[in-house]
Amino acid sequence: MNIHTTFKSVLRRYGSTVVIRRGGRTEVTRAFVQPLRRRHRLYINDKVIPAGYFDNAYKLYIGDCEHHFSYGDGAVISCKGEEYTVVTGEEFVVGNDEVYVWAILSPKKELKEDDYDVID
Repeated sequence: MNIHTTFKSVLRRYGSTVVIRRGGRTEVTRAFVQPLRRRHRLYINDKVIPAGYFDNAYKLYIGDCEHHFSYGDGAVISCKGEEYTVVTGEEFVVGNDEVYVWAILSPKKELKEDDYDVID
């Protein structure tokens, strides 16, 4: 049994159910989705989060490497009644084996007219 197979069985047993919507497709899988708590400065979308500030709005996603994410891919992730969009994501590799994918999630919000940048 390789490390990826072992990790998948851990996700199946202990992960939360998540729904991934992207490009007109919907997939249901299991993942860990937890508050992102960092004590040092963190740059998300070029915004500085002060050291020691816990905003629980951003989440850390750890899931199966079958679901890759990147900023702007349009993925919406639903977990426990909340919806998120992907800020960034990468795969975690050990040797030549992909083990899992991690992503930073931001709460999804409906854009209002004043949220758009006006370009003259």
